[in-house]
Amino acid sequence: MRRTPATLGGAALLWLLTFGGDVRADLIQWSYNWSRSPSTVMADSPGTGYISLTDETLQNAVGNTDIVATNIQAHSTATANHPDHFTNAPYTLSLYLLDQQSGSSGTLSFAGLFNGTLSALSSNIKNAFTGPVKQTLVLGSDKYTVTIGAYTPPGPTGSTTSGSIGAHATVKVESLIQDVPEPGTLTLAALALPLLGVAGWRRRFWRAPRRQPAV
Repeated sequence: MRRTPATLGGAALLWLLTFGGDVRADLIQWSYNWSRSPSTVMADSPGTGYISLTDETLQNAVGNTDIVATNIQAHSTATANHPDHFTNAPYTLSLYLLDQQSGSSGTLSFAGLFNGTLSALSSNIKNAFTGPVKQTLVLGSDKYTVTIGAYTPPGPTGSTTSGSIGAHATVKVESLIQDVPEPGTLTLAALALPLLGVAGWRRRFWRAPRRQPAV
């Protein structure tokens, strides 16, 4: 099959515009830190027990990863017969995200409630999230998706092992916006456009009806 200049020029232009600019496919580097509010969730009055939530300094990450939102510890002097109670005790965990390439940043917030009982020798604390457990944020040209939900309850007062709330952060490893083609690519594309124009004009010229000379 014979290919016309227009066909070849169109194919060349399409290739240049499609593959001429590199698409960023490297692992995305980012930073994050969690904050909590409040730092201490108090038991129902007149109880004196409480649940403490830890904070975190700025950390670096690359690509997709699991991250710990907070560590949880229980504190109570109540007896087993008269434990401290937690009834819809609210808290909020906020995740600060920084996209290192663009310098753009943003914050996602996750809210939850603690319910259960706590004494000096026992801990029965349940957790329930009250808002979306999966949230997304676009920073620069990268999309971050964070899913919270991994809950490990705290042990009794004085336990050396803390409970925790974890999350999984998924970062789109290809840029949402393709890089602009390099100058050389744009130059070649510009040279291909006149070729398409000339080819189209030639087709119209040869297909146009010819006027017969007047007799």
